[in-house]
Amino acid sequence: MSTQAFADPVGAIATARPWAARLASILAAPFRAWIRGSRIRRTERLLNELDDRTLADIGLRRPQVMSIAARVVDQPHLDPRLM
Repeated sequence: MSTQAFADPVGAIATARPWAARLASILAAPFRAWIRGSRIRRTERLLNELDDRTLADIGLRRPQVMSIAARVVDQPHLDPRLM
């Protein structure tokens, strides 16, 4: 088996058996949700470590931290101050 198949196992399964790809996707969903949640918690923790003045310097207020953390994780290409 080539190393290319290991680079994208779900993609490799999708080309071989569509039902197996669907099953792999369903089984991976809780893992993806856990990863998303841990990224949001980490981002929130890092933002909460900043003092109010530093948050103000980057255009944020303390009450915005939780929602901004989720937005940054979900849409990393966007500027959170413009959301």
